[in-house]
Amino acid sequence: MNDRITVITICYNAAALLPLTMRSVLAQDYHDLEYIIEDGESTDTTLNVVESFRKSFEDRGITFIYNRKPDEGIYDAMNKAAALATGSYICFMNAGDCFYSTGAVSSAAAAAADDPVIIYGDCAVYEFGRFYMFAKSLEDIEKTMPFSHQSVFAKSSFLRDHPFDTSYRYSADYDLLLTAHDLGVSFCDTGDIICITTADGTSSVNYLDTMMETIRIQKAHGVCHLDEGRIKRTRILLAIKQFVLDHFPLFIKKRIRGMQIASRGQEFAGSIPPWFADHIKNSL
Repeated sequence: MNDRITVITICYNAAALLPLTMRSVLAQDYHDLEYIIEDGESTDTTLNVVESFRKSFEDRGITFIYNRKPDEGIYDAMNKAAALATGSYICFMNAGDCFYSTGAVSSAAAAAADDPVIIYGDCAVYEFGRFYMFAKSLEDIEKTMPFSHQSVFAKSSFLRDHPFDTSYRYSADYDLLLTAHDLGVSFCDTGDIICITTADGTSSVNYLDTMMETIRIQKAHGVCHLDEGRIKRTRILLAIKQFVLDHFPLFIKKRIRGMQIASRGQEFAGSIPPWFADHIKNSL
């Protein structure tokens, strides 16, 4: 195994979000990094933002690739970028998400010494102005997404042998992890917080469509145990949740999320890295 680790950022018209992600990559203390930005031909100022950071990556000795080509969606773009990667492991850190600490990649690299196929860690989620912890649980992989895909470092050879299924719009990353689980490959938990994600991605705001796709994926893997009655009840609950998300005032959504975080034990007690603190400040 070579020591190189590849970080990939998929983006489209994300000029306002890219600096956060890129600064967190630049802050990493790991010695052999490759950074690939896969841009689906953005029409905003993404190109200018990327080029303004290029010298910083060169000065840090980080291999920097900017690939600007059309794609057929985020998972197609992820497959295209994975094909370019020269690192032994790949982490997908998309625009608007970031590493949690300067040692996040080094933590994954330390876990790579045992040669697992999937390395993962914890994820802090930022939503409605507050942080909480992603409910990580590999034991529940047949029921739900077991951890945030941004906290995953997967062997590049595995990703090329088992590319994301682009027939899925929201949850091809879950399908990939279930494939790894089905094949019995090795998983390794770093025990560290790897990333911060913001809960405004496509799968975060299309609860019903995401759930139905998740059920389709589970059926394809033979692990869906929901009967039609349970699916119907879940659809109703998610329709209500979507209505709240789309129409309720922000202060009510914050209060509801706060109660959920407390009841689920997902409180976040860590510090906020400077690149994310700056991002919050600049967003106000």
